[in-house]
Amino acid sequence: MLPTVWLLGTSGVGKTTVGWRLLLSLGERSVRAAFVDADQLRLADGIPAAQPELTAGGLAALEHGYRDAGAQLLIVAGPADDPAHLARLLPGRNLDHVLTVHLHASDDAIVERIHRRGWLVELAQDAVDYARSLDHGWADITLDTTSLGPCEVAGRLVAPAMRLLVQSRAATPAVSRPARDADMPAAVVVTGPGGSGVSTVGFQLFRKLARHGLKVGYVDSHQVGFVGPRPRAAELAGLRATNAVSVAAAMTERGVHTVVLTADPPTARRLQGALAHADMYWLDASPESLAGRLTARSRGGGPPIAGDHRLGLGDGELAASIAASAAEARDPALRPRHAHVIPTDSRSPGQIADTIVATVAIVATVATVATRHARSPGQGDAGPAT
Repeated sequence: MLPTVWLLGTSGVGKTTVGWRLLLSLGERSVRAAFVDADQLRLADGIPAAQPELTAGGLAALEHGYRDAGAQLLIVAGPADDPAHLARLLPGRNLDHVLTVHLHASDDAIVERIHRRGWLVELAQDAVDYARSLDHGWADITLDTTSLGPCEVAGRLVAPAMRLLVQSRAATPAVSRPARDADMPAAVVVTGPGGSGVSTVGFQLFRKLARHGLKVGYVDSHQVGFVGPRPRAAELAGLRATNAVSVAAAMTERGVHTVVLTADPPTARRLQGALAHADMYWLDASPESLAGRLTARSRGGGPPIAGDHRLGLGDGELAASIAASAAEARDPALRPRHAHVIPTDSRSPGQIADTIVATVAIVATVATVATRHARSPGQGDAGPAT
């Protein structure tokens, strides 16, 4: 296993933001690290596997992709209640090569941050309650982030992370590459120009397919491909595709039948070549729509995203981002072969996801089977008596 810095704590203490800043800070010091938010590895529904099992499977699946990309160290942001819980998340791994960092903050700071980001604000009190239940004493490092910014917290972790790397370098063997089952899940790949809402639509699609009774998982390829000082670079498209397929395969081993994958256009084309069966969807948008969505994103609209490169853009940077997305939308060569084109102007992410659901053949099959099973032998087509 790669030597690992594990950032733990409740929602709102800054795990993901600090992890991202630590990734960049290490890159400035010529340490090529990888970063993943563990929450991204356990998005599956309709299967008996517990969240720790999904996280453990996802982390194991990512190991070789990160190593092949030159990663020397892994940074994970995710819940870990105690040493026993961490051991379940990293089964068979030497925990001497894991630096645990417990981030915490005052109750008021946690609530304020969750409300400020405007995502799952109804769970703010749950986050506070979880924070109170955690033991501060078992982690290697404990930091109070109440009055510290993410850059300052990350700065305090650079030296311990580099010491971990030196201590682990000679003693950490590479794990063997697991054999991949030839049977991959049915895949639905959602892509499109920047600002078309790919990740938001993909997550909505995942939730809707789950409500249709599918054993379904969701993988945002960007979130499993952060490596090095330029973690969003176009040349990492191959890594993003490799890691997304690996996590999808790990979900399959735990009972998932269908996986929704979201990707930028270069990664989507790689996914199309790597997956035997994939329905491809291109989200189409006008320049005006893209401009409106990217402007809203730059001002904090939408769900929080690790390493959001559009958040806080200045006028000139925002204009360049809008122009780049408009160019992507106009270039037919970027679209995967035989992709379904879905217009998105003046439509919510939920409405766009509904359009995709209506075209996914497996949904109709599941619905038909469920209807047949619900009927008793004597009712025929009349439906159940009321």
